[in-house]
Amino acid sequence: MRKEIVMGTVLLLPLLAAAADFTPLGLKPGLWESTVNMKTSGSPMANIPPEQRSQMEAAMANMPPERRAQMEAMMAGRGQPTVTKVCMTKESMSKALDFGAQQRKNCQVKVVSSSSTSQQVEMECAMDNNKLTGTMTFEALSPVSGRATIQMSQDGVQKMNMTVNTRYLGPDCGDVKTR
Repeated sequence: MRKEIVMGTVLLLPLLAAAADFTPLGLKPGLWESTVNMKTSGSPMANIPPEQRSQMEAAMANMPPERRAQMEAMMAGRGQPTVTKVCMTKESMSKALDFGAQQRKNCQVKVVSSSSTSQQVEMECAMDNNKLTGTMTFEALSPVSGRATIQMSQDGVQKMNMTVNTRYLGPDCGDVKTR
């Protein structure tokens, strides 16, 4: 279940940009480093039914190699901080990143508030017989630093709290792909 919640959370972050009430955060475009800390409670991963596990593996198989490597690193960390780099352009920060039709079909996202300094989003997804709900808050602490806090719950039992601290590394993304 932890893997499913992590995957769902990472995939849902870009949905924020899809909302009509969306205002991009006031962050500089360029190369960013994110440090993710996650804590989970509830049912262990071993309790995921084989059918769901195979669906998660299939979803990961369709991810771009960089995204898949990030997901695998997060899952392997088991509570250890995960550090990733991402290139954010002005365009990518101001438009929606597309998920597959399955995520759009299964998830409802509501922008509670959105400004250039803070955004709060509530989401709910139905996956098989499971319900994933959560609140995500994104903050631009300055043009060169940001923070996100994410609280998720699967069926009211499995809980995950995630904090993401981001820092701007510079305008040149080098060989890091745009997100």
